Amino acid sequence: MSDQLTQKIQQDFDRIALLQPVQWNHNNHYHSFLLKQLPPHCEKILDIGCGTGVFSRLLAQRADQVTAVDLSPKMIEVAQQQSQSYPNIDFQVADILQWQFPVEYFDAIASIATVHHLPLEVLLPKIQTALKPGGKFLILDLVKSEGIQDILSDAVAVPLHLTLQLLKNKRLRPTPEAIAVWQEHGSTDKYLTRSQAKQIYLKSLTGAKITKHLFWRYSVVWEKSLAAS
Repeated sequence: MSDQLTQKIQQDFDRIALLQPVQWNHNNHYHSFLLKQLPPHCEKILDIGCGTGVFSRLLAQRADQVTAVDLSPKMIEVAQQQSQSYPNIDFQVADILQWQFPVEYFDAIASIATVHHLPLEVLLPKIQTALKPGGKFLILDLVKSEGIQDILSDAVAVPLHLTLQLLKNKRLRPTPEAIAVWQEHGSTDKYLTRSQAKQIYLKSLTGAKITKHLFWRYSVVWEKSLAAS
């Protein structure tokens, strides 16, 4: 990823951090699903692309220590302000590709709506190294639709999206400001199809479970072998 693109992504998320938060979105809809995938007890968890720390705070209720990393200084600033009652979260401003991953340190590593910005061929070996044997890697990310099955899934997702927007957020559409900021950010985004995701992850993470979800998301759940060293 070029320095210019990295800078643009950081600036985009500095702006996104200042948007009015919403109660429901396509990412937090799957928080409970991801939490169910965690090991029974976690000493240390890494949250990659933590944003304003919403999921980090949920992880902090399940672990002794959470390290939460984000490229955006403004995101981390907001996260720290909103997480003062969670002393077990260590928020850090960092480019995760330049971050020093410790060896066999984390019981779980999670990332929501972040890995489409990153070269997976660089990131995944770092993840494998940093997880303890038996540790879990959890991804939720955006997916590009392909084929008739995804078209049918999208047809179900659209009215459900509108219903939940109205019920949870009390409006059918985001604010004009939010629409403008997200459209600008999305102009450089590229997403994997389900087929591409399976090909990439299964090549590096043997036994990974890749699942397509409603609301244009896919998940990856992978457990590092206990025999790994």
